Order: sequence, then C-alpha cells, then structure tokens
Amino acid sequence: MNRRIPFAGALNFRDIGGYPTSNGRHTRWRAVYRSDSLHYLTPQDLPSFDALGIEAIYDLRRASELRLHPGPRPCVHLELPSADPLDQGKVSGLKTRLEGEQWLLSECLGMLTGAAAPFGVLFSRLADAQRLPAVIHCLGGKDRTGLAIALLLTALGVRREDVLDDYQLTNDCLAAARIPEVVQSFVESGIARDAAEGILSAPRWAMAQALKSLDEIYDGIDGYLLGHCGMEPATLTALRTALII
Repeated sequence: MNRRIPFAGALNFRDIGGYPTSNGRHTRWRAVYRSDSLHYLTPQDLPSFDALGIEAIYDLRRASELRLHPGPRPCVHLELPSADPLDQGKVSGLKTRLEGEQWLLSECLGMLTGAAAPFGVLFSRLADAQRLPAVIHCLGGKDRTGLAIALLLTALGVRREDVLDDYQLTNDCLAAARIPEVVQSFVESGIARDAAEGILSAPRWAMAQALKSLDEIYDGIDGYLLGHCGMEPATLTALRTALII
C-alpha cells in the first residue's frame, strides 16, 4: 500500500500503517496519518482529505502559527514547546550544516523534557478507537510531528531502524518542492545557508540520538509514557490494541 497520500498542497502527508512490530504484527493502516500543516491543502485536495474519514486532527504548532495559518478543518491544539528558528537569538551563531542538525537534536531533547504532558494527552487520545482515524501535524511535519511519530511507533513496538526510516522520509517528501524555498527565506532573514539546510533537514543521526537518550534517561518508552507523560498502563495497552493489527 502507498504510504504517502499524494495531495497537491500537503506534501508530507503519510500513513504510518504497515510497519512490523515486535509481537509479529503490524501497525494499522488508515488509523494515524502524519503531515505537514493542513493549511497547505488546496481546495482541490479537500474532497480527498474528507474522504479519509478523519475523526481527529492534532495540531502541534505554536499558537502564533495556528493564528497565522489556521487549518481548513477543526482541530485539537496540542502545542509542543519548541523554538522558532527565525528567532535570531536562537540560531544566529550557527554556520555549518552540522551545527544546524545539532540544533535540531537539542530541540528534540528539549521536547522530551518539556512536552511530556502534551505527549501523554496525545497518546491517550489516540488510544480511543472512536477518535480514529487521526492526523498529527505541525508546520513541516518534520520536528514536532517527527518526534511524536517516532515515540508512537516506538511505543507500538516498531523496530528502531524502521522508526528512523519513517523519520527520514520527510527528506524525500519535501526536499525538491518546498525546502529550497524555505531555506532561501531563512537566508534572507540572516541565517547561514548551510545551517539553514541542516535545520530544515531530517537527519537520521539526530533522531537516533534522541531515541537513545529516551532509553538512557527515561528507561525506554514505557518508562517515559507511564512516568513522565502521565499515561495509565491500561491506556497504553489500549493504544497498542487500537493501532496494532
């Protein structure tokens, strides 16, 4: 089955179904989608989007982003604490691509600490089959959504290499069509081009390191969700029941 849904506007809209899990089963198709911001959907995209039968949209963007570009359908706003790279105080000193990628890693590690409560709410809601299918999105569907989906797939028992493969697919979806334009806007705002390209990439090594930190600092995904995120054991079991087939 094709993982990417070929919308004209939302270029990073993908189904996370079909990944093998540790219990010999698979993640459920047509249950959870990940995407860049749904405000990118064109009027021509909307009938196809509506045909997916989406029951819940989880918007992880900052409140300022949501006000500037509201989506075309009602959503649940679960803001993840994240830095705006266009805030010059955050990235003005970055020069190289590696430094841009390292900035992404620091953002992921910061979200593990600072976004535990929203992650707990998100995953608890995904455990309710009546709220499926669902879409999770941020602006590019890369960092905030990328970490959320990496944690979700990990919770469902998807092997680490497949989790990282899914994360890297963003590079294929956005690289040619949108990233060059966004890189140029970063450069025009005063950010070094190489650093901008790093910030706007989905580097496998950075997500791998973030998930390694999850294992080392939080005692793995169950320790993180049941401890720091405040999920109940029964809810985590329900999440796995709802999204594994």
